[in-house]
Amino acid sequence: MQAWTFTTGFGFGNLALQDRPTPRPGPGELLLEMRAASLNYRDLVVLRGQHGRAVQPPLIPLSDGVGVVTDTGPGVTGIAPGDRVCPAFFQNWDGGDPPADLDSGRLGGPLDGVLATHRVFPAAGVVPVPDHLTDAEAATLPCAGLTAWSALMAAPPVRPGETVLILGTGGVALMAVLLAKAAGAAVIVTTSSPDKAARIAALGADYVVDRGATPDWAAEVRAATGGVDRVLELGGAATLPDAIRCTRTGGQVILIGNVTGNRAELFLPAILTRQLTLRSVTVGSKQGFAAMARAIAQHGLRPVVGRVYPFTEAPEAFRAMEAQAVFGNICIGIGTGRTA
Repeated sequence: MQAWTFTTGFGFGNLALQDRPTPRPGPGELLLEMRAASLNYRDLVVLRGQHGRAVQPPLIPLSDGVGVVTDTGPGVTGIAPGDRVCPAFFQNWDGGDPPADLDSGRLGGPLDGVLATHRVFPAAGVVPVPDHLTDAEAATLPCAGLTAWSALMAAPPVRPGETVLILGTGGVALMAVLLAKAAGAAVIVTTSSPDKAARIAALGADYVVDRGATPDWAAEVRAATGGVDRVLELGGAATLPDAIRCTRTGGQVILIGNVTGNRAELFLPAILTRQLTLRSVTVGSKQGFAAMARAIAQHGLRPVVGRVYPFTEAPEAFRAMEAQAVFGNICIGIGTGRTA
């Protein structure tokens, strides 16, 4: 087998393609021949060595991927060679409340990730994926897809007729547009250019705000809606105060990303007097993944894939994400599989 690995440190200079013995599954385990992987912003944080002391080299990167079962160990039932599955982002979160050691179960750091031709996983740590998806589309589900699902379908789930504001046009945001529309919600999206605005509108967004042309985008959203029911806050410190401004009395802001910073100054009366709910989402459980997969299959949804890089050009996929050069999920093809 081959695997991309951060060797003695992080950064592009330490990302190397290595030959390794192909692993064999033990009791309760299965062997996946990986078909595709997908990048998330978190993978850039790992590349830069900024994910904390718990994430250390040597490390196979990337959490999102899909593979085909080629072998199973003793005691594995309900899954067989030929099945196509995604490893769960959190290998230690089956369902319900997250475990106390949640962070220790993340793929792509601290656990080895999916950027390899073959990987062994516990049979309990994988989830079947919808048949209609290509390998690249399926690879986007474990983190980006499930994060969008968790933000929309928990505490409480989005209802038909609600208005959802989604900040940005990354992988989570694009999947959230598809899921929210399938649930019957009206969708507003903020973006950074006319080109992206046109693309997001083509996906079904009801209203798109170009932040470049409308610096006070929060005022425009507020004027158009009177306050949205739910905000998917993907920006972080720089956008959170405006996200709160956009939310109706009794609405909620779901904290997902912090790409613009870690510390925000908030005007507390805006939260307290309007009884807003601020909650966070960190991907989700395997049970949530299975529910999302059923919904995607029922509605025939297809995640947006912007570009697929060959396995041998994996570093270029990281550079494309760093440059924000692609609209849609950036994926890496690993093996010969389903492309349509």
